[in-house]
Amino acid sequence: MQKKSIRLTLLGGVNEVGGNTILLEDLEYNVKVFLDFGIMIKNYKNEYERDQYPSSIDEMVRLNLLPNGDRIPIENLYIKEFKFVKQNMKPRISNNDHINDNNYPSNLDGIFISHPHKDHYFGLSFINRNIPIYTGVVTKRIIRAFCKSAKDSIANNFNGLNWQTFRTGDIIDIKGMKVIPFHVDHSVPGAYGFIIYTSAGPVVYTGDFRRHGPLSNMTEEFLNEIKTHNTILTKGET
Repeated sequence: MQKKSIRLTLLGGVNEVGGNTILLEDLEYNVKVFLDFGIMIKNYKNEYERDQYPSSIDEMVRLNLLPNGDRIPIENLYIKEFKFVKQNMKPRISNNDHINDNNYPSNLDGIFISHPHKDHYFGLSFINRNIPIYTGVVTKRIIRAFCKSAKDSIANNFNGLNWQTFRTGDIIDIKGMKVIPFHVDHSVPGAYGFIIYTSAGPVVYTGDFRRHGPLSNMTEEFLNEIKTHNTILTKGET
């Protein structure tokens, strides 16, 4: 039997609302990417009262709010130099918008964020700053605005991330695997779906979308583009 050339691991967002985290591995291209990296906001709020915050990444993993990096084939998924200073509620980490030299190299080739809702991006606060974060231009702006307006904590630190922004029409090439973002309508601006041209054929990740909003024509353009594709990962508002 011929070995399959791609593998999908659903680590969140299955039979639940939110927490979307999907690992896509292309074994032929030797590519590993996450599609969204959210957390279950409801579960997070059940664990932490207002003005309470997690004290470590290990704590978040133990509570199943973040994937266990030891159980997936990703090296150095999380930031190494993340120390929470409880006196002033600030994490010790570079506040500059550049790759953090204190983190080790990772074999994860990137994380694609579909839109700026917390259940799709909130886990980025804990990510190794050497890992590329692919987002739309507007998504990055909204995440950074949230970071500036919310209280400093270990769960609200999106500085120093290795941002790689895109717009509709861009083609992102990762070791031969091409990813094409398509705008869709959603309840927040800057939402995208993705067509991923793997070695085994196209894989579609819709992110969240809706067909009844003021920009529903964008969603219809995307749906028309993907109607001939067979492998579709979807979770949207209809």
